[in-house]
Amino acid sequence: MNDRPTYTVKGSPHFLPDKKKPQSTWLLPRQTVSWAVSGSHTFTWEIGASAEAEAGAILAKAKVSVDTSISNSWTWNSTQTVTDTNTTSKGYRAVLGQVGWKLTGVKTWIAPPCNVKKKTITVVAPRKGDMSIGRQNS
Repeated sequence: MNDRPTYTVKGSPHFLPDKKKPQSTWLLPRQTVSWAVSGSHTFTWEIGASAEAEAGAILAKAKVSVDTSISNSWTWNSTQTVTDTNTTSKGYRAVLGQVGWKLTGVKTWIAPPCNVKKKTITVVAPRKGDMSIGRQNS
């Protein structure tokens, strides 16, 4: 009964758009966009409702099992040129941002009277790395 909860975490790459300094454009097939990016760009984690208490445990588990460069906040400070060419047959919105992780954690614990309970928690977390261009269908 007094066992600590356990967490299992799975991660999948997830694009985080730059919300503080947004840049985006519509790209038709065979079009290219190139942006010179400099300065400071901060990315912070997004936590599902009522999951703040577990977010730290999810992040700690993810650092061990998914990617050691995951964090709850990451500031990119540099100068870089990012480019994307639409090689598809459809248009999409090119958006400046950074690749992070969508972490899905399952918290398992025993509740009185000896019932096993499970709760799924989703956390989107940035990772340390360069700026990039993501694609959003609009």
